[in-house]
Order: sequence, then C-alpha cells, then structure tokens
Amino acid sequence: MKAAVYHGPRDIRIEQVLEPQIKGNRVLVEFRSGSICGTDLHFYRGEWKWLKKGRILGHDACGRREDTGERVVMVPTVNCGHCYFCLRGLPTYCTRGKFYGMTRDGFFMERKAMQPRNLIPITSDISDEEAAVVEPVALALRVLNHFQPNVGDWITILGQGAIGLLMTQVALMKGCRVIAADLLDYRLELAKKYGADAAVNPNREDIIKVVRQLTKIGSNFVIEAAGTTQTVEQTPFLVRKVGKVALVGESQGYLNLEDADEAQFFTVYLSPIEYPAAVDLIERKLVDVKGLITHKFKFDEFQKALQTADNPAEKPLRVIITQ
Repeated sequence: MKAAVYHGPRDIRIEQVLEPQIKGNRVLVEFRSGSICGTDLHFYRGEWKWLKKGRILGHDACGRREDTGERVVMVPTVNCGHCYFCLRGLPTYCTRGKFYGMTRDGFFMERKAMQPRNLIPITSDISDEEAAVVEPVALALRVLNHFQPNVGDWITILGQGAIGLLMTQVALMKGCRVIAADLLDYRLELAKKYGADAAVNPNREDIIKVVRQLTKIGSNFVIEAAGTTQTVEQTPFLVRKVGKVALVGESQGYLNLEDADEAQFFTVYLSPIEYPAAVDLIERKLVDVKGLITHKFKFDEFQKALQTADNPAEKPLRVIITQ
C-alpha cells in the first residue's frame, strides 16, 4: 500500500510500505482525507531535524473503519492512562506517550491499524474534507479553555494562518474582542470576515502601539500562532500585567519580562481531550473549517501538495489530501 515517507528535508516520497498488522483490539481504518499541518512543513523545510528518516507523516485525518464501515476522525496521540500526568488529566504529557506522524508512523497511508479509543465517529453533517481539519480546532479549544476569558476580554492573536484563524473564531465564540495580526493581507481579510475587531499588518503598523491604543492597558491574552522567534519576543509588550500568553507556533526566543508583571507564559500542545468537542463544533457549523481549505490534492500528488502548502504565492491555508 502507499504511504508518505519522510527521507529528509524536501524529500518526502509516496512509497509502497507493508500492510499494517492487526493486533489485540486494533481495527483497520481506510484513509479518506487528511490535511498538511505547519508541523509537517517544519519537517519538510528542515527546520525541525529530529524526525526519524522512514517515518510516515500525518496527524490530522479521517477514515472509514473496515470492520463497521463507520466514518471516523483519528486522534493522533497514544497515552498509557496510568502515569503521573495521565492520572491528572494531562494525557498530552504522558511519560510513555506517542504522537502519530512524529514519534510513531502517521496517517498519510492508505490503511492504518488503530485502537478504537482513538477513533471518533462522525455523522453525515461533516464532510471528509472538514473532518481532516479537526486538530487545529481542538488546539484552539485547549488554549481558550486554559485562558478562561470573560466576555469582552481582549485577545491578540499573532498569525492568521489556519490555526490562528480558528483561534480567532473560538475566541469570538467565547465573547472576546480579537486583535488579529499577520503579514499577509488575504489572511487579515478572512479574520475580519470572521469578526475580528481589528486586523493589523505589522509591516504597515506598529502592533505594540495598536494594541496599547485599543486595550489601554494591554491585551488580556496573547496567542503566538505565527511560529517565529520575533513574534515570541513581542508577546511581553502586548500582554497586560497579570495576563496570559500562549506560545503555540514557536517557543524559542528571548522574553523581556521587565513590564510583564505576573503575566503567565506557557507552551501549548495537542491534547486528545478536546477532540470530541472540536468534532461537535464542526458538525454543528459553529466554526468554519471549510472556508480555510484552499487546495485539494490526491494521494499521488503529495509532493505537489507540500510545495503548494510551502508557497506563499499560492495563498495556502489548509491543504487537503484525499484518497
């Protein structure tokens, strides 16, 4: 069967691999649709060099159970359920945990053996393409649930790619006022379409001055979703005292905390806990993922899909792979 195999930067190939073995209570899931994430692009560009050669990519996908015919979203984490972190409701940090598409072979393969507990059934109200964009919705829920904002709080979101735009949608759903920032105007137009209170291009405006003018004392919350050291280093100047900053896209950089008194800074990673709620939001059309799907490719066009996702001239947001 075919799979997208990592051989190094700019070298990801569709190859024939062995069929998965069904062991224990695992079931076979036939791939239907998946999306290319920023994580996949970090590996593709060679920015993250720790991925093992020979690893199959993909951590945001849906499929069909071969035993029941049921359509399902595949949750990309494996946890033991009984370590220190699992017992405290933090399976993301499981000491024995694995991530599909990173530390374990991922979903960009024609068939995958999965544990049933990692499969979330989906109804006909959600398309295969929409079900391939669950991970960033779950991530947005995790961040906003951690913030616990009040209605009317200001949230500044640096980066309006697919993840940032979903952060914007969920923040607005929770009654927040959103300042969206990005260097690309087409992304800012989408942020305004979704209801952002302000859209700022830092190439033309001083983002720190704009945030201070709008919020008076700084943003209650800041989300770094652009994935650059520069935006990480801007966050202490955007957040108010005793505010919160979520580092989602990048966590490296120098933080000048001179004026960020008692502000909390934390990194955020994917958690399986929010997946059912994320699927529910998409099925009920409370968040729009379809509007973020800019390109679709067949499995055999995987190389072209990666090149498109990595090319700003193509204006990509979420690039979808279908069977």
